[in-house]
Amino acid sequence: MKVKKIKQKFEQKIDQIVLIVLVFMMVLMTGSIWNESAIRDEMPHIVAGYSYLTRFDYRINPEHPPLVKQLCALPLLLMEVNFPDHLPAWRENVNDQWELGDRFLYKSGNNADRMLFWGRIPVIILTILAAWVIYIWTSQLFGDKRAGLISFLLFILSPNIIAHGRYITTDMGVAAFSIFALYSWYRFLKKPSWKIFLIAAGLQAAMHLAKFSSPLFMPILLLMSGGAILFEQKQWDYRKRIKVFLGGFVLAAIIAYLLVGVWYQIFTFKMPLETQQQLIQASIEDSHFNNAGLATKLTNLSEITILRPYVQYLLGFFMVAAHASYGHTTYFLGEVGQNWWHYYYIAYLLKEPIASQLFFAVTIFTCLGLFGKWLFVKQSKGKKLWDFLRKYYVLIGFFCLILGFLYMGMRAKLQLGIRYIVPIFAYFYIILGGVSVVGVKTLLGEKLKNKKLKNGLVIFYIILGVWLFLTNLFVYPHYLAFFNQYIGGSENGWKYMVDSNLDWGQDLIRLKKYIKKNKIHDIKIDYFGGGNLDYYIGQDNYTLWGYDKGPTTGWLAISVNAIQWNSANKDEKLSYHWLTDKYKPVARIGNSIFVYYIEPTEQERLERIMERSQENI
Repeated sequence: MKVKKIKQKFEQKIDQIVLIVLVFMMVLMTGSIWNESAIRDEMPHIVAGYSYLTRFDYRINPEHPPLVKQLCALPLLLMEVNFPDHLPAWRENVNDQWELGDRFLYKSGNNADRMLFWGRIPVIILTILAAWVIYIWTSQLFGDKRAGLISFLLFILSPNIIAHGRYITTDMGVAAFSIFALYSWYRFLKKPSWKIFLIAAGLQAAMHLAKFSSPLFMPILLLMSGGAILFEQKQWDYRKRIKVFLGGFVLAAIIAYLLVGVWYQIFTFKMPLETQQQLIQASIEDSHFNNAGLATKLTNLSEITILRPYVQYLLGFFMVAAHASYGHTTYFLGEVGQNWWHYYYIAYLLKEPIASQLFFAVTIFTCLGLFGKWLFVKQSKGKKLWDFLRKYYVLIGFFCLILGFLYMGMRAKLQLGIRYIVPIFAYFYIILGGVSVVGVKTLLGEKLKNKKLKNGLVIFYIILGVWLFLTNLFVYPHYLAFFNQYIGGSENGWKYMVDSNLDWGQDLIRLKKYIKKNKIHDIKIDYFGGGNLDYYIGQDNYTLWGYDKGPTTGWLAISVNAIQWNSANKDEKLSYHWLTDKYKPVARIGNSIFVYYIEPTEQERLERIMERSQENI
């Protein structure tokens, strides 16, 4: 009894630790967005979400499902917000999301910073909930809350999770809703009931409404169902298990997609049919998907009222597929291109904390040790393998999911940041947490009775946890630009990769403060992001600049994206080599904007003095 009570008290302490960390991370994440300007993708997402909720019209940003955008727009309903529905960007132009987003945030009398701050809170809440579910699920999977604690900490203390868990984008949305959907299905497989089944089907619908990569999780649900047929509810015969688990999978998928259609119907019913058909023609007509007349087929289907919401869903899906096939040019390891097979492997090595990677190393060595132990075991190898699958068949699905994402990442032409593999982080860290505790315990067995060895392992894990925690604190609030010490830290990240790994436009407010503090009245700016220079800097205080304008003098503020996108071109007139090869920045704004000061010539000084004299007159 004493041992049981001690265990219960220990587990309660772990629960308390998790809750304290969640509250702390909520505060940290919320505090880190105060001075962050809109990243590139937030501008269309927030105006799209608001338009769905207030206009029930899906003409803006159809290439992403609505749910995350709508959740982020919910706080805006409690504010006085002006929506520019009188503009051609809304009334006439086809999916003019960038213009409408810019007008909505910065040119309609709205408080952009306030709207962005509150719009990001729902994503932070989703991230916190996802971390909690990871803790619960890992603890249940491995029967040990210590495993849950490690998985939880690896996830919630990852700078990449924190970075993308604070923005109005769909990456963390699908990561969170996939965790909710898969965990609820796991609960159904363990203890079937109509209540859990309907919750699982609803969360599956939410997953599909979060991002178009959601179909990648369907094979995992199927694998989980297959595992349940083999290993769960042994009191049932196979016919009943197939009926409940495989039939349940099919029925849940049907219900989920019916709910997707209902959701799309609600938020498209005020969109004129001609607007939807214009979207179809403009978005698909020139893509290779139209070789089989897809645009015409979707247009014809849109004439059938009951199919209109599904046409809108398919339109978005094919827009994303076309975007992925055409790709984007980006900078990576000194090259400018579209595809590198090792992109995401390098991104993980450079952008995840070293402490997390040491947990990964522990997992690799533990798995090798367990495999060796299995090879030389006298007992039936088949029985050992069967016992493992019976306990951990869900992990097979996780492995397949991780490998599937990485395989697609190797072939993708949309390699714009580690955010594209963020949805698999949860499953990766569930495995790491479980193997780090249960796997090590199984491998060492009787050896763990040695107090020195046991205490050494505990101290090792504590050191890694503290290291991970301190890494997180030291990078605050610049989570997006985090790079680990393999390359000397975040200040060197721009030499290796950019885009949403580093520079998404988040530091414009910080640049504004730097300009004000240093009393700079004339600065040349080449900025990439979702902020508006007139709104933050003032149209009389800056000159819009570009790499093609050649060498200049005075103050310059250049986004690292702008520096590196043209770095492959050695011609100084068509790149920033004239700047980066000869000068060092006098300031780095969040490591994403470099500020330079180049002494003007004597003639330029005289001209400037004359200009000021005329201004005074």
